[in-house]
Amino acid sequence: MDARVTGEKVVRNFDQYVDERLDEGVFRVHLDTFRDPELFDLEMEYIWEKTWIFLGHDAQIAEPNDFITTQIGRQPVILQRGDDGEVRAFLNHCTHRGPRLCKTQRGNAVRHTCPYHGWMFDSQGNCMMIADEEAGGYSQAFKAMSHDLHRVARLECYRGFYWASLTDEVPSLRDYLGDVTIFIDAWIDQSPNELEWVKGDANFTYDGNWKMVFENCLDLYHAKSLHASFGNAVMNRFKNMGEDERKSINLDDFVNATAEVSYYNFDHGHGALWIQNQSQQEDRPSYAMFKEMEERVGAKRAELMLSGKVAAIFPSILFVESATFQMRMIRPISVDKTEVYAFCLAPKGEPAEARALRIRQYEDFFSASGLATPDDTAVYRSAQEGDQARVLEWNQGYHRGIEQMQQGPDEKATEMGFNPTLSIHGSIAIQSEAMYVGPYREWLKKMKAGQDSALAKL
Repeated sequence: MDARVTGEKVVRNFDQYVDERLDEGVFRVHLDTFRDPELFDLEMEYIWEKTWIFLGHDAQIAEPNDFITTQIGRQPVILQRGDDGEVRAFLNHCTHRGPRLCKTQRGNAVRHTCPYHGWMFDSQGNCMMIADEEAGGYSQAFKAMSHDLHRVARLECYRGFYWASLTDEVPSLRDYLGDVTIFIDAWIDQSPNELEWVKGDANFTYDGNWKMVFENCLDLYHAKSLHASFGNAVMNRFKNMGEDERKSINLDDFVNATAEVSYYNFDHGHGALWIQNQSQQEDRPSYAMFKEMEERVGAKRAELMLSGKVAAIFPSILFVESATFQMRMIRPISVDKTEVYAFCLAPKGEPAEARALRIRQYEDFFSASGLATPDDTAVYRSAQEGDQARVLEWNQGYHRGIEQMQQGPDEKATEMGFNPTLSIHGSIAIQSEAMYVGPYREWLKKMKAGQDSALAKL
């Protein structure tokens, strides 16, 4: 691809990676965005380390001194509720010589002690002790330094969900999320007491680019072919037992045009889909609370709450309810390796039978040992291998549904009072892939802005 050198910086023409000509019915993304390791490094620098990245939920750090470890791009991070009750985010990096202080995924710690030289920090990130400080012969310049853990530049919370940024040069979190919050609220408001963490999680790593899982969660087109084994298993259970005890999702809702669907793009690269008029709503865990929800929030909002839906918040977190509700945090490792940290949230106070159903559906479809997730991770690897066909520059995977695309809200969005930038609505048989326009517009915008900022500093 075209590039030039300015000073010590290679300057790329990022416009060559996204071919948007919607008036001609064309939208393409260059294969180098999935296979170029230098481009991946620029994504980390220009996107992941310069925007809001999801860290975790209040329920995961409910008690004083609770912490979880995560990443912002390539940077290791601790999200911790201090002994004073305040939530903070700081780099998982000892200020002395750099080792990670927390190696576990979660825990409860009044203090963190570096394994290398024994420096100690409290749950608010303050340096409590420098081992053998008095005998160390430290200079006055050293003594004048802050030895506390490095706080991230921005940490904000939306209704229990925490995002952080390594730079102050970001909009407020509320502005960043925009109208996609109507989908986030549709999960939170299923109970008047909001959400709780269903203990347990599933981490898995796949051999593919991070954008593959972001795309996949907005993709209904693959359900019939890739998840055929899951559909067959559900049918066989019904034949053998008379009823599927797990009440798994019915793929007929996705492949036999028994439902309608809306796809949306929002500012800042977010996407969402909303599956409407599903035939088996009573098999959803939240159905047990539906009448209470309807009385509390009204019929229209309750319909959205009970429906299948996905909100993909660019670039780092996926709110997914094709089966039961799951959060998928994306953690890029390299151009061809990605970690996904997945966990389940649920309405507080839901009946025990509904909670049991929620867990069974999660295990059945979403879990790393379930019937659907392994299908997805295997095909990511296959796609990564296929995209090594270097004589090719473009795939054709962004055109399905492009003729149905409209500017602004569809009728459903207007009814609900939110304002997407682009919409597609119709039979679920559309199975649109055209709604990746918004995320890749944002990809292009951030890559160009990041490069411009880096050049300005030369």
